[in-house]
Amino acid sequence: MNGPQDCIVVGGGLVGVASARALARAGRRVLLLEPGGKPGAASGAAAGMLAPQVEAHAGDPMLPLALAARDHYPGLVRELEADGRTSTGYHRTGIALVALDDAQVVELKVQVEAQRALGLAAEWWDAAELKRRVPAIGPTVLGAQFAPDDGYLDSAALVGALLAQARSGGAEIVREPALEIVVAGGRVTGVRTADTTYHAAVVVIAAGAWSPQLSGLPRPLPVEPVRGQMILVAAPPEWSGPVLFRHGGYIVPRGGDAILGSTMERAGFDARTTEDGLRTIREATAAILPDLRDRPVRRTWAGLRPMAADMRPIIGEDPEVQGLFYATGHGRNGILLGPITGEIIRDLVVSGETHWDLAPYSVSRFAR
Repeated sequence: MNGPQDCIVVGGGLVGVASARALARAGRRVLLLEPGGKPGAASGAAAGMLAPQVEAHAGDPMLPLALAARDHYPGLVRELEADGRTSTGYHRTGIALVALDDAQVVELKVQVEAQRALGLAAEWWDAAELKRRVPAIGPTVLGAQFAPDDGYLDSAALVGALLAQARSGGAEIVREPALEIVVAGGRVTGVRTADTTYHAAVVVIAAGAWSPQLSGLPRPLPVEPVRGQMILVAAPPEWSGPVLFRHGGYIVPRGGDAILGSTMERAGFDARTTEDGLRTIREATAAILPDLRDRPVRRTWAGLRPMAADMRPIIGEDPEVQGLFYATGHGRNGILLGPITGEIIRDLVVSGETHWDLAPYSVSRFAR
């Protein structure tokens, strides 16, 4: 360690490294406690979709933040890739949410009109148009809602790029798991690990599904791991995008391969894959692209999404402990919301305010 710190960020996933980077670039002395190697850590396991328009309906209170998070990415990617060597695998090629029955056709057409009324780019592709755009599409797919501004990236590459910039901005990276938040007199004073107590007046809890396991928190955090199993296969030769999404499955390009996902399972911290889970994914995605059924499997894995009880993240300062900030519980939206969460945390630490209404994300919304 090179002297005292202003801020300690607990957690080395996307939300944690984005927060560390933003704080370091704002001139704060930052220590990032990265436990390293936790099986199922969500950021490295994610497919990397940026999908606010296909994952949130027009009346969803999270939609404005999700859209801003997506639209923040082009500028962020330019900054991260400015050295000409870094690649985040970012593609703004659109995402198609497919309909497999008449009820879904009606639902998605309504959704397209609702999003257009908000000024968003949204299209309805009937079966013929979808077939023209995606020749390998299955015969049972009846159409799709297409969001041209949605996209995807390589989440592991993104975390690495943000971490590199956090370090170059002065953040120190210590590969120790945090065990306890130290609080005295109504304010945070630091973080204890197995060997050391690190002192700082600001602590950011960004440990994903492991956040509630920290001792010393002033309140329970209703965040639990939700397992998502994934498969990497050789992509069909007639398909290279866009991302194809359905309720219960998705197909994301990854070079010449395709990521297939995903399950939603409450299995604790068990990050193993299962035959049933992988079979469910294969069946769900083969209904979209039948050519996937026999494609060779490159790899299987699972990630543990940190899911808050009401499916919204927990962002902001603790109402009773000064200097203790939460940036956790992002669930399925960690890749989408990670960088903008880091910006929000920076603003709260540096100026004490943000232009976002954080009431829907405050830890206070949960009963003690």
